[in-house]
Amino acid sequence: MGVIAKQSGYAAIALGAGMVVGALNNMAVLPRAFDGNEAIWGLVRIMTSWGMICASISTLGAPGAIVRFLHRYDGAEREKSLNSILAIAAFGVLTTLAILWKWGENWIVWLDPDQGELLSQNVHWFLVIVAIMSVLHIFRALLTWKLRTAFIAWVDELWQKTSYFILGALLLFDWVSLDAFVPLYIASYGVSFLLMGGASIGLFSGLSKGINRGDLPQFAEFSAFSLFAGGAVIVATQLDYIMVGKFLGLEEVPVYTLGFFMGSVVALPRRATTSIVRGVVAEKINRDDNASIGQLSKNTARVNFLLMGAVMAGIWAGFDPLQQLLPPKYRGLELVFLCIAGAQLISGLNVSNNNHLGLSKHYRLVLPINLALVVVTVAMNYLFLVVFEWGLAGAALATLGTFVWNNAWRVLIVYRKFGVHPFTWSIPVMSGIATAAAMLFHWDAGTIGLPPLVEAVAQGALATGTCFAASYALGYFPELRDGLKQRISWWP
Repeated sequence: MGVIAKQSGYAAIALGAGMVVGALNNMAVLPRAFDGNEAIWGLVRIMTSWGMICASISTLGAPGAIVRFLHRYDGAEREKSLNSILAIAAFGVLTTLAILWKWGENWIVWLDPDQGELLSQNVHWFLVIVAIMSVLHIFRALLTWKLRTAFIAWVDELWQKTSYFILGALLLFDWVSLDAFVPLYIASYGVSFLLMGGASIGLFSGLSKGINRGDLPQFAEFSAFSLFAGGAVIVATQLDYIMVGKFLGLEEVPVYTLGFFMGSVVALPRRATTSIVRGVVAEKINRDDNASIGQLSKNTARVNFLLMGAVMAGIWAGFDPLQQLLPPKYRGLELVFLCIAGAQLISGLNVSNNNHLGLSKHYRLVLPINLALVVVTVAMNYLFLVVFEWGLAGAALATLGTFVWNNAWRVLIVYRKFGVHPFTWSIPVMSGIATAAAMLFHWDAGTIGLPPLVEAVAQGALATGTCFAASYALGYFPELRDGLKQRISWWP
């Protein structure tokens, strides 16, 4: 766990800073900057989701193949293998962009016919963000292979969220126009492209050495499965934004975005560990070290659950005064938060297992799960949004349902194939403690007579602190004890 802890620690700093900046932006700046122009904010959110979906498809699973296979080779063979995988990605990206150039406008306008003119005017920016995000997928995979996941977090979280915050502030104070906001937002991704490209440039030194023709079929086969495995998950996680925009309108997308963001804060610990765990699992699989992977699964799940449960308890405790800081249009998101936070908590248990299955010889089993995931996501969103007309809460419930369905299948399959599962007794115990702490300190705004922000922070700190204290006292968090002992000589 040493390399995981080190890289996760660096990543957590970036993620934490990004979370703070993102919270300020989503809760204080953007709702006021786009007041009366919520459709533009919805456009930016839909553009990002559309870019992520198309980028995950266009690379044809090449990022997964990079992480999976490059550990097997050295020297010139590794360079040739990388060239082979990059050739697959290049073909997919160019083909996707050509298709979007020819037919993309009709599909994009279909997203919200009432805002057809706005969407049509920005079609070219959809193409640009797809191209940038596609190449960023490759850069992230290369950096993950080199276990430089902390750098990824610094770019994706700190830079991207800080630049978005700056743009929001500039718009709020009328220092940039609405017309300039979208191209400037795209430009911020261009900077991410340059940063990650610069960090990855040394890994492309062998482009002139040709390709590994012998292994090209297995690269292509794995890439195809990785496409459906990884791509389907990204599609599923972004479809709720698109379907909210389609059935409720672009103006409702920002409201859902804010509720989703508040729930996604819970995922901070999971996101700090996901990439580095993926790289470590790939190495252990190549050594056929299932025993170590089993322990890694339990340790990762335990730590993620304890941290995520504490964060969720803290946010829920201060949720009512927190809402008082928002414009009226953005209040009443309790159910959205609980559903999204619960979905993230479930996903945090399965970080190691997801990578184990996807990178093992049984990776083909991921295909039917993830294809079904897309179908289930569409069906549940349509059911809750259109048939039951539950609005934004329906979209959040659909997300929770799909996360439960997807992770349950993955846990079952990994256990059947490898005898590995992520569960320890600490999880149900800490679930009860986190729930009790969240409810105990969940007071209405004004209860303790302080400003709403101060109340939210105080209630959240009490709930989160209770969770940490309980986990420490019960011995469920030895990493915290060991870390304190290393830094404080007298710590017991």
